[in-house]
Amino acid sequence: MVKRCIGIDIGQSYIRAVQIARRADQFCIEKIFSTQTRRSTDSQPNVIRSLIDEQGFDRHAEVAVSMPRDAVFFRDIEADQAGLEKILEQNISSLEYNFPIETDELITQIYSYRQISDKKYSVLAVAASKDSLRQTLQLLDTARMQPKLVEAAAFALYSTVAINHPEITTSTAVLAYIDESYLTLAITQDNKILIVRNIPIPSRSDEDTDSIREQVAQLFVYEVRNTWRKAFACELDKYCDIYLTAPEDILDNIYALAGENLYSRIVTINPYANVQCSTDNKATSAISIAEGLALRSLAPEQTKGINFLKADQANTESAFNLKRELAICALLAVAIIVVWLIGLFTRLSYLEKDYAGIKAEMNNVFLQTLPEEENIVNPLAQLQNKLDSFRKDHGLFASFNSANLRPLQILHSISTNIPSDTNLKVDDLLITSDSVRITGSCDSFESMHQCQRLLQEMPSLTLVDVPDIQREPKTGRIHFTILLTSKNTENK
Repeated sequence: MVKRCIGIDIGQSYIRAVQIARRADQFCIEKIFSTQTRRSTDSQPNVIRSLIDEQGFDRHAEVAVSMPRDAVFFRDIEADQAGLEKILEQNISSLEYNFPIETDELITQIYSYRQISDKKYSVLAVAASKDSLRQTLQLLDTARMQPKLVEAAAFALYSTVAINHPEITTSTAVLAYIDESYLTLAITQDNKILIVRNIPIPSRSDEDTDSIREQVAQLFVYEVRNTWRKAFACELDKYCDIYLTAPEDILDNIYALAGENLYSRIVTINPYANVQCSTDNKATSAISIAEGLALRSLAPEQTKGINFLKADQANTESAFNLKRELAICALLAVAIIVVWLIGLFTRLSYLEKDYAGIKAEMNNVFLQTLPEEENIVNPLAQLQNKLDSFRKDHGLFASFNSANLRPLQILHSISTNIPSDTNLKVDDLLITSDSVRITGSCDSFESMHQCQRLLQEMPSLTLVDVPDIQREPKTGRIHFTILLTSKNTENK
C-alpha cells in the first residue's frame, strides 16, 4: 500500500512543495517544486493550485502545510511540580499571559518538558492565533486543498533531520535554519526539542552582499551561543553538532566564522540521506521544511510536533467541556434546590398533620373540660375566658392577694366583734373585694354605736359611713346600714 503526502512550505517570498510516497518503511520523494513569490502579480493560491493542475502533484494525496514563521510563538516556561501538573492539563488560563495573543484567539499545546533541578521543570509551550490558522486554511481552500496537518516549521525541520540523520535522536544538538527573513534555532536532546527561537533577520538592502552575509554569520554565531545558554545555563559544548540548512551563498561565511568561535561540528542537512528521490531535479536543503511536513504526516510514529488543527480542536473541546461542566454544576444546583423544596414540602406536610392531631386533641380536652359548650371556635381563647370567669368568682371567696382578708375571715371577724348582749340582728351582708356593707337592726342607738365602735377596731377594715339610721315606730327597733372599706384600698 502506497501513501502519499504533499508538504507545502509557505514563506514570505517563496513557496516550496515536496510530494513523498511511503511504501512500508521506505520514503521516496516523487515531486519537488520551488518558486519565488516576490512580485505583486505572484498569487500564492494560484501557485499552490498549479501544483495539481500543472506540476502533476497527486490531487488525492494528503496535504501538510507550515504556519508562517511570525505567527508561531515558542515559550520556555519554568514551573514547579504543581505548576507543571496544571500546565500539562492543557489549562489555557495558566499559559495565556505567556503569549501575545488574546485568550479567545489562543491555540496552545505543550511539546515537551524536562526537569532542570530538584523542584523546577522547563516546559516548551507552542502557540499560534486562530486568526493565523484561519488565514492559512483559507489560502489552501482558495487553492482547493484541505490540509490534514498544519505544523510549525521548526518541528517539520526536525522531522527531516531525524529521518535523514537519526544520530540526532540520541544526542544533544543544535538545529538551525536560515532563510531571507528568519534564523530559526532549536536545541534537541534525546529525541526532544527543548527550546525553539525564531529570530528575525534585519533587512538591509542598502548594504553590499558580502556585508550582509558577514552580519548573518555573526548573528548565527551569537544566537547559537545565546540559545544554548538559555537551555542549559552554560557555555556551548564544543562536542555538540550543529545541523544547518541555509542559502548556499552564506554557508562559507558561517563555516569560517563558526570554526573560529564555536568549535563545534557543523553538519549540512542532507534531505536525501535516507529518503529516496525518483526525480533527477534534486533541490538544495532548502526543501527540508517541506519534506519534513510530508514526513510528519506519513510517519507520525517516527516524528513529533504540533498539529495546530488538532490543537485548535482540543482547545475548542476543552472550552466546550468547561461549558459542559458549568451546565452540569447548574443542573446539580437545580437538583439540590428541587430536593430541598421537596424536603421542605414534606416537612410542611408532616407539620400540618401534627397540627391537625394537636388541634383534634385540644378539641377533645375542651369538650371534656367544658361539656356544656356546644360551639368550638377558638378552644384556647374560650378556655382562657372560662378560666378568667372562674378566677373572678373564686376571688369573691379567696383572693389571690395575700394582703387581703378572705370573705369568710371578714365574716368571722364581724361575728366575733359584735357582742351577743346587744341583740343586734344582721339582715343583709355584702362582701366585695374592697368593701363590706352591713344592713341590720338593734334594740337601741346605744347598741348600734357600740357595734360601730367595735367594727372600727377591726385591723383590716375602716368604717366609712352609717348612711341610714331609722327607728321602727311599732317595735322601737333601730334599723341601720354600715359601710366599711379595706385599709389596703385606702392606701392605694
